[in-house]
Formats: sequence, structure tokens, C-alpha cells
Amino acid sequence: MPAGARGVAAAFRVVPALQAARLDEHRIARLRTRPLPERGPVAVLAGLVVGRVPPGVSVTRHRHGPVPLRVYDPAGSSKRRALVLALHGGGFVLGSARQQDWLHGRLAQDLDAVVVAPDYRLAPEHPFPAAVDDCWTALRWAVDNAHDLGADASRLCLVGESAGANLAAVTCRRAVDEGVPVAHQALLYPPVDLTEGPAATRSYAEHGDAAIGSAAALRWFRDAYLGPDGDPADPRCSPALADVAGLPPTLVLLAGHDPLRDAAASYADALAAAGTRVLVVDHPGMPHGFLGFPGLARDARAAVRAVVADAARALA
Repeated sequence: MPAGARGVAAAFRVVPALQAARLDEHRIARLRTRPLPERGPVAVLAGLVVGRVPPGVSVTRHRHGPVPLRVYDPAGSSKRRALVLALHGGGFVLGSARQQDWLHGRLAQDLDAVVVAPDYRLAPEHPFPAAVDDCWTALRWAVDNAHDLGADASRLCLVGESAGANLAAVTCRRAVDEGVPVAHQALLYPPVDLTEGPAATRSYAEHGDAAIGSAAALRWFRDAYLGPDGDPADPRCSPALADVAGLPPTLVLLAGHDPLRDAAASYADALAAAGTRVLVVDHPGMPHGFLGFPGLARDARAAVRAVVADAARALA
């Protein structure tokens, strides 16, 4: 693992607030209410690690019902600008659209797209299917308002990172079922099966004690997301158990030091077997969540270039 990525992993091991086993209601609240600073030395340092919105990309805030939305718009104009629904990670418990400013901004600029990123409701206060419902609400809002946003709803792409990749896969399945055309989806180290199935994979055995996305953390986040009544075999939370026929061209990004790697690779194989054009991009030296730390993870920029290139191919 590269030195920068090892530094991130070390922080996850020693900072109690970043360890799922030590999360409680108080720590969750502190993490959620401690926003990234906008200015000052700490903001500069944070920007070096997690990145910033690229110059030339504007950010506006919207709200549709209970769902806040962050919209990234590149400079200039285009009659065929793509529309991207981008779903952040954080184990269904943490994270926000703003914490993915760098990724969302890069997608907007490099793909020439309007990127809509919702702040869906988080567990455990809002267990499954609250996040699923909010992501669908955000997709419908983005499609219905595409013209006013300066985008073409017929050029719709979905991008999700970690838990957001799970939600992107679920949302894409529903969109296809309900006749909403989706041109492309990019699933970045996705947790596609919330049952105990992935625990039998080789990557789970080899990286179950990973500092980022350990087996214990994955179980903790899963249980918080499902709540007392959620069924991990429900295809709305385990898209690997859903029908995979008829899905659009898909990129699946894998991280080598990730317990979820093999389950995600198997999902890609299932999509390909069902007739979907699939591109698997493997970053063997990276941990789960590496796109959240572009200043430290040397592969982050290459991963985004791959996403943009594959989406552009699907949109051509």
C-alpha cells in the first residue's frame, strides 16, 4: 500500500472517532456536526487531503421535500450536458455530499455534466429504506428539473462511492424497472451483498482486519443501516440478490485492500453474464474509500479518469 494510503489507514486505527467499534450516538453526532472548514489554515490542510471543488465548477444548494441537494455545474454551456446523480459514502451512517466535493467537481468538469448529490437520510435514526427512498426522490427531482439545470435527462448517469455505490445500484435497478433511461452507472468499491455471503470470500478473509472497512466495521454499519426490522436479503439493500438483466453499461471499481473486493467482482461478473457491458477497474494497492483522500491516494485521479472515460463512451 502506498505511503499516503498507509497514513490514512494508520489514522483510522488510532483515532477513536473513526473506529466503528467505538461509535456511539455521541460520537456520530460529533462527526456529523463537525463540517469541513471553509477558510483558514485547517481548511487548507483539509483541502490537501480530501481535495476541493475544481476552479470553474460552481456549487448551488437546493432542497426537494426533506432531501437537501448539492448541484455542481461546470463553466460554459452545452446543449448535451450529461446529468449525474452522485451518491456519497459513509456506511449509511456518516458522510455528506460536501465531503465528496472533489469527486463530484471532477465529474462535473471532466465529463461536462451537471452533478446532483443528495444528502440522503442517515441511519441509525433513519434506517433502511429511508436512504433508498431519498435517492429515488433525488433522481426524480434531477430528471424533472434537468432542463432548468442545463442538463439533458436522456444522458443520465449514476455514480456511487462505497455505501453510495450500493444505493446507486439499487436506484439504477428501480430506474430501469420504471422506464427511466440510464446511460451508465459507476459503482466505486460497492457493498452489493449485505448478507453474510461476502464473509466466505478470499478478500474478506485476507483483509477483514483492514483499518478502513474492516469486517467488524462493515457489520456494524450494516446493522445500523438495517435496524431491527431490515432484511439483508432484500434486493433493495443487497443489489447482488436482485435481477441484473437489462442494466446499463457499468464500471465497477475495486480496491485491493478491501474485504468487499471479491463480492463486488462477482457482481460485475453477474452483470456481464446477463449481457451488460462491464468494465472492471482494479487498484490493487488501494484501501476501501481511497477516493475520499485524493491528496494521499495516488490512484484517485486515475480512478476518476477511468470513470469519466467509460461514462463518455456510454454517452457517445
